[in-house]
Amino acid sequence: MSWTLFSMVLSIVVLGGLLAATPWLMPPTECFTITVPPSAQHDARIVNLKRLYALCVAGVSIACALGLARALTTVENGSPTEAQLVFLSVVITVTTLIPIVASFILMLHARSRVKALKEQEGWTAQTHRSAALIVDDFPGPLPLAWNLLYIPLVLGMVVFALLSYDRFPDQIPMNADFSGNVNNYVDKSLGSVLFPAMFAAFMGLVFTFTHWMSTISKKPVDPAAPATSALAYGRFARLQSLLMLIGGLTLSATVGITFYLSALQVLSLEVSAAIITVVALIWVGIVIVFSALTGQAGGRLAAQLRTTDEVAADDDEHWVLGAFYFNPQDPSLIVPKRFGIGWTINHARPIAWLTIGALIAFTIGFSILITWAVA
Repeated sequence: MSWTLFSMVLSIVVLGGLLAATPWLMPPTECFTITVPPSAQHDARIVNLKRLYALCVAGVSIACALGLARALTTVENGSPTEAQLVFLSVVITVTTLIPIVASFILMLHARSRVKALKEQEGWTAQTHRSAALIVDDFPGPLPLAWNLLYIPLVLGMVVFALLSYDRFPDQIPMNADFSGNVNNYVDKSLGSVLFPAMFAAFMGLVFTFTHWMSTISKKPVDPAAPATSALAYGRFARLQSLLMLIGGLTLSATVGITFYLSALQVLSLEVSAAIITVVALIWVGIVIVFSALTGQAGGRLAAQLRTTDEVAADDDEHWVLGAFYFNPQDPSLIVPKRFGIGWTINHARPIAWLTIGALIAFTIGFSILITWAVA
């Protein structure tokens, strides 16, 4: 199996591994999106639910990876027909989505079980306390100004493309089939040679937007341990913003370098795709490792510093299906996810939907721009 095909299969395995590990990455006061006391994490029933969830997600992911491998190897040699290409596109999409959908369904099942256990055991916040912590020296996300590093990267690509324009061939390879044979060329033009710079600019804006989300996010402060939870979240946010910055710059630079090397016929498209995939998977692996060390929103760090088993706050009612935060009384636009790593929106705020709509429109607009530029 070629590296291109292998990387597609490996991506599903990595995705499945991350999904399977999610219950262990969450804060000690949460289990399958339900608020529980930290000691409940050691309850045999909770432990069994986590194990069952992980085994099922891992099994589904492996089955999808094997199914995709089987489908891909049927067209690895030779030129696939148009019908085969359509079939493969469907298989790739389905096998990628199935682990995500399966993990969500399994999470909902486990969530209902944990909710029943919570009612049975009386794991409730008796006082419903809240806390606010005002300090200046706690860590937090990197300043947004760090994203200005994308500017010299983009400008460097522009300068290189313009200075090397005459060295590019009249036909620039843009796509290869599953056997590594180039099947799509575009005429050399200013737009086609500037494609990496435009892609880097797009990546910079997307990663800057994600970084911005972390800077305005609601900071989860555990009323039972306000200082330690705030410190743990601050370290988590700082680390995630650093990983986003390094990852975005590295991926953008890698795409640019490999594109130019393949255009200048120094590397084949297949090798270029393999290099990009390796860099992306290494970055994802690093994110997974550090996420495992800190936990979502610094939950694992907070668990090491927490000294009480008290449930001081409970906002389960505001999490629809455990994944969608809906709280009209909360002015926060962005909040940490309840299940998974990162942040999500407060769906009760209209501006949140406008923000997502603007991001989708921007992505569509960029796709149209790229299509027009390289045509």
